[in-house]
Amino acid sequence: MLRDKQKKISHVLLSLFVVLTAMHMPMHADLTTLAKNDPIPMFTTLNIDDALLLTREQLLYKFDALSGWDYEWADKKRDHVNISISPFAQNADRGKTIKGQKVNDIIVSADCPTDCNLQILDTPLGDLTGRTNMIALLYGQPSPVLVTMPVLAAASNGLFPGRVGLNDEANIDPDQRLGFFSFPIKYRKRGLRMEGTGLISCGVGLRIQTGFSTIRQVRQATINLTDTATFEGKNIAGSDLEEVKNNVNEFLMDQLFAIANEIDIDLCDDFVETSMEDVRFNLFWRDFFPVNEDAESSWARFLAIPYLQVSGSFSPVKIDDGRRFFAAPFGNNGHASAGLTAGVNLDFIETIEIGGEVGFTHFFKRDFCNMPVPTSEFQNNLYPFSTNVSIQPGENWHFCARLAAYHFLDRLSMHFEWYVLDHQSDHIDVRGPLELFPAQPSATPPVPAVVFMPEVLECQSSFKVKLGNIALNYDFSPNFNVGLLWQIPFSQRNAYRSSTIMAGLNVTF
Repeated sequence: MLRDKQKKISHVLLSLFVVLTAMHMPMHADLTTLAKNDPIPMFTTLNIDDALLLTREQLLYKFDALSGWDYEWADKKRDHVNISISPFAQNADRGKTIKGQKVNDIIVSADCPTDCNLQILDTPLGDLTGRTNMIALLYGQPSPVLVTMPVLAAASNGLFPGRVGLNDEANIDPDQRLGFFSFPIKYRKRGLRMEGTGLISCGVGLRIQTGFSTIRQVRQATINLTDTATFEGKNIAGSDLEEVKNNVNEFLMDQLFAIANEIDIDLCDDFVETSMEDVRFNLFWRDFFPVNEDAESSWARFLAIPYLQVSGSFSPVKIDDGRRFFAAPFGNNGHASAGLTAGVNLDFIETIEIGGEVGFTHFFKRDFCNMPVPTSEFQNNLYPFSTNVSIQPGENWHFCARLAAYHFLDRLSMHFEWYVLDHQSDHIDVRGPLELFPAQPSATPPVPAVVFMPEVLECQSSFKVKLGNIALNYDFSPNFNVGLLWQIPFSQRNAYRSSTIMAGLNVTF
């Protein structure tokens, strides 16, 4: 009977691992976000067992299984409610493009606006999807539209007399220098997050998470790369490259802030905002099952700890509508979400705990008014017109593998988690009837239709991150501890290289 029972449990565990492996999904038991700056926010420094109020049951089992275990500590440990209060700081000043490469081979920084020995560095945060293309602002709209914007109209007439060569790909520098700006940006986020967990019955519990934060995103420099260009434009006015550079500088690069004002984009102010973060509700189940409990001593004894969590969130945050050029989003930027997480941990009674999970997050569609949208495939970061759109974000898949050791040194516990997150491409629809922003004066003749190209934004919306959490928690009593967590960036695609430090004050009742 014993061997049949062990065999049955082994088959269940094997099946679960096969399912997790076969899914090939990028495997912590929380919702992920849409934010490239903070895709996997943490709300506590605790290990998953403490966070799900399972530690007391584990300790009492180990007291029965192992002679000499501290029964008094286990008996005093509570498992009804846990509250975590966690201040945090997050920093970034670079990232990686969608292909994991730099835009090109030159350093871009406030101290080095030229070649600087052709060293290869990470991408400035303002250039994650490519540098800002000024020439392409003249593409993708008929002449009567530009007439209503005198600065862009003057640039169009000066660079493309008679509009010859307009919308010609040959005018776009493949090295992203001629007519391109680079914007090194420093990102800082400071805040406080809170998590409350309550056990209901039979291993079922509820976790509620929220917080607030201040984001400060500061432009460090505005770097005009036109003078470093070696590109020979075919149709831009001017017979040689130096004349082309002078014309581009005169009509576009030197008019950057006038153009931004003309298309109603705030390019002058650094972004400093404080907002509440997403509010999350997580209904979970977890339990443990002894394995090799009565087997021979040569077999390792461990607890199999499966868990399942269903989550939902709403987003009462300040919305980024794309009109502040240096803005960064809070959480899901107004999108509600729902998700599912499944995982299993193996707690080897006398040594360590290992485990992992897979998770899925779905984001709900939301409409945005007056959002900048490209009118040409060559436009990037800065767009001349805006319209109303509906955004259906792509799903997030994530994978997490973890290693933990409880009281490995006196009352000090640690855990390490490794994450992979993959955000799929968004779907963006232009909402009718079409409106142009800035609005055209009513006295002007009817404006010919402008063709918006939201697919350009869709292609730039996917991102991937790999990061790790390493945390230490020290117990001052069975039900009170303090912790420190460091979220370490490993690699990114079209995302910030964000590093986070979090302190935790954790109390259990």
